[in-house]
Amino acid sequence: MKIRVQALAGLMKEDLIQEMDVPARCTVKEVSRNLPLKNTVYLIYLVNGSRVPEDYQLKEGDSLVIFPPVLGG
Repeated sequence: MKIRVQALAGLMKEDLIQEMDVPARCTVKEVSRNLPLKNTVYLIYLVNGSRVPEDYQLKEGDSLVIFPPVLGG
């Protein structure tokens, strides 16, 4: 199935959106493991604009955004 993936905040070389073919019932954690991400100790996942747990199973056409927690102050 096809999904769109974007890794933000310097997790990859570029913050470009890319289309990926993934197996049915693939989780967001499985997708993140197959990307060349930097600093992957803890990640936040959004699917179609809503925060999801790492075991969330993706569906055809989903849009996944991955980023690390951001601290400010």
